[in-house]
Amino acid sequence: MLSRILLENKIDPGQPAVVTREKSTTWSEMREQTRAIAGDCQRLRRRRVGLSFPPTATSYAALAALESLSCDVFLLDAHLPLEDMLRLAESLKLGALLAASKDENSQFTAHELPHEGAWSGTGTVTILTSGSTGQPKAARHSWESLSRPVREDTRYPAPRWLLTYRPNLYAGLQVMLQCFANRGTLAAAESEMNPQATAQFMSDASVQFVSATPSFWRRLLMFADGNLLRKIPIIQITLGGEVVDQPILDKLRQHFPTARLVHIYATTELGRCFSVSDGIAGFPSSYLAKAMSDQVELKVQEGELFARSPNAMRMYDPYSSNRPSTSDWFATGDLVEEKADRFYFVGRKSDMINVAGSKVYPLEVERTIRQVPGVSDVRVFGKTSSIAGELVACEIVAAPDQNAEALKEAVLRACRTHLASHQQPRLIKLVDHIDLSPAGKTLRTKTS
Repeated sequence: MLSRILLENKIDPGQPAVVTREKSTTWSEMREQTRAIAGDCQRLRRRRVGLSFPPTATSYAALAALESLSCDVFLLDAHLPLEDMLRLAESLKLGALLAASKDENSQFTAHELPHEGAWSGTGTVTILTSGSTGQPKAARHSWESLSRPVREDTRYPAPRWLLTYRPNLYAGLQVMLQCFANRGTLAAAESEMNPQATAQFMSDASVQFVSATPSFWRRLLMFADGNLLRKIPIIQITLGGEVVDQPILDKLRQHFPTARLVHIYATTELGRCFSVSDGIAGFPSSYLAKAMSDQVELKVQEGELFARSPNAMRMYDPYSSNRPSTSDWFATGDLVEEKADRFYFVGRKSDMINVAGSKVYPLEVERTIRQVPGVSDVRVFGKTSSIAGELVACEIVAAPDQNAEALKEAVLRACRTHLASHQQPRLIKLVDHIDLSPAGKTLRTKTS
C-alpha cells in the first residue's frame, strides 16, 4: 500500500509530505528517494530485512522501497545503539539491517548478516514491542491488516497530521498511513522536544489532526503556552495507547471546543478494535452485543477484556520468543468493570500492585489524587516491601506555587477519605514531570 501511494503521480509534487524541525520534504522528493532506495536494494528482494526507523522522509521512502521488493521488514527503534540493533537482527535471523544515519540528509547503511532464517519474501511488516534487552515480541502484520482501519476522507484535502508516537510502533504506522492515504502532510515531532517546543512546532506546521496518548496531552496542557495551543487549527484529537479518563477529555474540550474528540482502543497484536466519540470515558456496553461494523468482536471474562479482530497480526515471528494462543480470542490484559450501560477500564493486569495479598490498580488511586486541587499530574506504582510484598508509591507534579508539604497532606487526606487502607500511598514524592515510555505512555515500572 505505502509504495503504491508514494510512487503514484496524482499528488502535487511540491506539496510537503514530511515536515520536521530541520527539513521539509516534498512528495516529489520522497518519490525519488523511494525509487533510488529500491534500486540500491535490489539484492534484498524477498529477504528478511531490519530497518532502523527514525521519523524522517527517508525512513518512509525506505519502507516503501522494501515493500515494493516484497521484503519481510522488521522495524527497529532508531534510538537503539547499532550494536543492539545488530544483536536483535542476529536473534531474529535477519539477512540484512538498514541502519539510519543521524544526519537527516543521509541514506541508510546496509549491513549484510550471515545467518538469515527461512520465512522470507512474503512482504510483511513486523513490529517489535520491547527494547534491546531480552527477546522482544515480534508481531507480524500484512500490509492489508495495517491498512484495513485506514479511512479516506475527502472533506479535508491535504490534511496535516502530527506524529507523536515512535514511527516504528503500531500507532505510529497508523498515523502515517492515515495521513498518506489522504495525501496529506506528516509533521514528525521529535520525542526529545519539550512541551513548549512541541506546541511551537504544531503551530508552525498548522497541524489539524493530532493522535497521541493522554500522558502526552497532560504534559502539553501543563507546560505549553495555552494561548499558543488554542491558535492551532486542530480539527480532530485522537487519544490512544492508555486509558482515557474523563478529566483529560474535559480538559481537551475546554482548550479545543471545536475539535472532534475520539479515543481509540488498539493493540499491536490486535490492531485497531474500536473507537469512541461521544466525549465520555470507557465504551458502551452495546459494543459487546454483536460484531461491530468492521467485524471486531468483544467479550469480558472475569473482568478482563477479550477481543478478536480482522485487523489482527498474522502471527508472531517464528524466531521470536512469543507463541500464539490456541484460541482466536485474544486476552488483552486490560481489566474493565461495567457501570450502568458502560464499561470503564480499571487498569492492566500487569500493573496490579499486590499489597499483602490485596490487589491495587494504579488507575483507581490516580483518579482520586488527580481530583486534589494543586495536583497537575500523578504516577502510581508499586515499590517492593519486605513486610507487605509491595507498597503503593506515587510521584506527583504540583501546580505552580504549591506548598509541597501542604499538597502532600491534602493528597493523604483525600486518599484516606476515598480509598481503602491497602490502596493508600505510603510513599509520596514531588517531581518536576512524569517520565513517559518510548510509546508516550506513563511508565509504571515497579521499584525495589
